[in-house]
Amino acid sequence: MNRLKVALILGNKPDFNEYALKYFILSLNKNQNTYEFYFPYIKKFEVAVGKEDPQNWITTLNQTFLGTKVNFDYYIMIIQNRLMEDYFAYPDKIGAVITTYHWQKKYSPPSLFEYLISSIYYCLIYSQKKPSFSISSNSNTSSSFDVHDDTRGCYADAATDRNDNRIDVAMGYICDYHKEIIISYYGIDYYNETMKILERKWIGYLDDKNSIAYNLKHYFNFNINRDSGFNKTLWENIRGKFYDVPGSLLSEAFKAILLALIVILLVWLGIKS
Repeated sequence: MNRLKVALILGNKPDFNEYALKYFILSLNKNQNTYEFYFPYIKKFEVAVGKEDPQNWITTLNQTFLGTKVNFDYYIMIIQNRLMEDYFAYPDKIGAVITTYHWQKKYSPPSLFEYLISSIYYCLIYSQKKPSFSISSNSNTSSSFDVHDDTRGCYADAATDRNDNRIDVAMGYICDYHKEIIISYYGIDYYNETMKILERKWIGYLDDKNSIAYNLKHYFNFNINRDSGFNKTLWENIRGKFYDVPGSLLSEAFKAILLALIVILLVWLGIKS
């Protein structure tokens, strides 16, 4: 079995839990057979703040990995910078750039990690690189993977209203038009496996020991039901700790009262200082 090798590169020093993200993405290597995801070691590589043209970064990525030991089939860079025209993701046939810019402040939930999974698969589908194992396709010609302007809850929504992208990530859906294109070009097996990932049932539940959601919370202190992935404020950490206490120990009303008292205390300390 030869899966396509996909390199994921953090183009900035992350302001989210890097290791939680790596665990989350690399869990895909156990849950699907189309792609094998890597986080390659790069000694020095960081995107300059302020640059907005993603095509320049894709070219730089391609040049960076020429002649390396692992010959990757596709490169995806995750950055914090704003992309031109407010793109969330910018794919081409060589590689792609995905930005986390403002997701936490304006669009989360769904969590940052769920957004990244949806964006990664959008870029991979757009790449038109076919896996070489047991994917029966009805066509050997390239096909159009363009986005559509109307909002359908589909991964390929143009999302001119940026909040529509939240709907797309939450739904994990591919519209009939793009389903037909994907099956025609990649095959039904590819479509079914892609839907399995986009629907996110493989993440599991917080109370299922050894599920991905459970391990994220207990090993990396990341609650995918609540967290955005970015560093939390002091208030967010305090609130999270209280709501992690079992209901049998503290009633919801009592938790709310304690939280209100903490808010008053923090405000008072701010005034005193």
